[in-house]
Amino acid sequence: MFDFVVMARLLGRALPKAPLPESRQRRIRWVLSILESQRFFPAPGGSAERSRAIEPYAFAFESCSSAIAAFHERMPRLIEVAKAIAVGELEIEGHYLESKHDAFFAEFGEHMLGPKDLALFPDYLVCVRADTLQAAESAGLMEVLAAGLPVKILIQADDILRESPLGDGHPAPGVRSAQLASMAIGLNQVYVLQSSASNLFQFRDRILRGLGYGGPALFSVFSGAGPGAGGFPPYLAAAAAMQSRAFPAFTYDPSAGPDWASRFCLEDNPQVERDWPVQDFAFEDGERQRISEELAFTFIDFVACDPRYAAHFARVPHADWNGSMIPVGEGLAGETKGLPEKLPYVMMVDRNDVLQKVIVDDKLIQEARRCREMWHSLQELGGIHNSHAKRLLARERKAWEEQKQHAETPPRAAETAAGTSAAAPAAAAAPVPAETVKEEKPSDEPYIETPRCTSCDECTQINNRMFAYDANKQAYIANPDAGSYRDLVEAAESCQVSIIHPGRPRNPNEPGLDELIRRAEPFQ
Repeated sequence: MFDFVVMARLLGRALPKAPLPESRQRRIRWVLSILESQRFFPAPGGSAERSRAIEPYAFAFESCSSAIAAFHERMPRLIEVAKAIAVGELEIEGHYLESKHDAFFAEFGEHMLGPKDLALFPDYLVCVRADTLQAAESAGLMEVLAAGLPVKILIQADDILRESPLGDGHPAPGVRSAQLASMAIGLNQVYVLQSSASNLFQFRDRILRGLGYGGPALFSVFSGAGPGAGGFPPYLAAAAAMQSRAFPAFTYDPSAGPDWASRFCLEDNPQVERDWPVQDFAFEDGERQRISEELAFTFIDFVACDPRYAAHFARVPHADWNGSMIPVGEGLAGETKGLPEKLPYVMMVDRNDVLQKVIVDDKLIQEARRCREMWHSLQELGGIHNSHAKRLLARERKAWEEQKQHAETPPRAAETAAGTSAAAPAAAAAPVPAETVKEEKPSDEPYIETPRCTSCDECTQINNRMFAYDANKQAYIANPDAGSYRDLVEAAESCQVSIIHPGRPRNPNEPGLDELIRRAEPFQ
């Protein structure tokens, strides 16, 4: 089917009339020699002899200083390889012009390397442990990130409850690793990921995104394998740290967008809108009755798992349990000056599966509040309970109410013309709507005066399953059984316009009902 003689004639006529110029042959040989002798990448399926003769560079280090030293030591070779790649691409396309490019590549140096050039080469991976980071190493780490060098830094923290630098027995949650992550975010162009080891699988896509990011990246991970785990598996200790806000998870991705709303993500933490996650806790009392409570898992609950801080807790015998003790989540909710009226406690289970109430000293209460303030700062960065947005919303609401009130106020002339005779029937008719409301809403059932809601978010922050917004962004009780009577009472107390009416308790076995009923009386 093929006439090879004819094909040979065609190929003979297509041969170039002149061989490659000597200068181009030298240039191509130089490119090949540089690419064949480079050590940044292993030989792609080449001979074993060459692989042994030219050992590739290592890119994993245990300190920033050694990574920086290796980077600068290899810079001349990196410049050569980058230059060879650029020349080779021009030669392949047939675009190399000696009159134009010879002078350019003669001056080719480090100052001409851009992010795209560095992205062609492997990144430097630095793996360090937070407990071995000295001040000088921390400073060097930040210098590497600030310089924009192609480096990915992994900081592994095994113990985030080290004693405070003050030396007064305070646990300092993740001080060093938290500081480094916060400072790295402040550099704006560094990819930052912080997570407990228990959450790494959920973060796998973000980890890959950080590894593929074109600039420096910092990964801060709490392993849970420290000396304070108290016999818990590392996975469980790591999960408890994230649950208690002691080591929250977040990412900052400079490539995700131009603003904080697109770059910073806090959503992977449990119940991100709350101060502390709240979970159902069920147990059997002394009379074999099932009791269910909603308990917040706080920073103090996490510390209670660490036997090093046992001196901050004291078990209260069951016979001494009384109304002066409150769950630690409630104790942290209110700021107190001087001696507290109520003693905060945490629920703990001993080795015999017996429930115990353990009171907490003031030092841990202070640390828990500090941990909560750090969490509030992260919430603001993530756009949750943003103080600036709330202030703007309050200002706009006030202006709207003033405008509405001004529009509804009748002219003075109309009032005068109406006279006092018309005022009497109006006054007589005024109480009717209030009486109608009272008849429509039984006092035993909880309800909200929805038309008067100002959308302040107070009730939905307490329990977004019990309280919800309608199409007009005004609150109503979506499910009175989705929470406790305590939620209803606290929502009534928090409501800015006092429109939430708790009704009567639906669960007669709920703890602390006497006090809750007394607190609910002003809102019935």
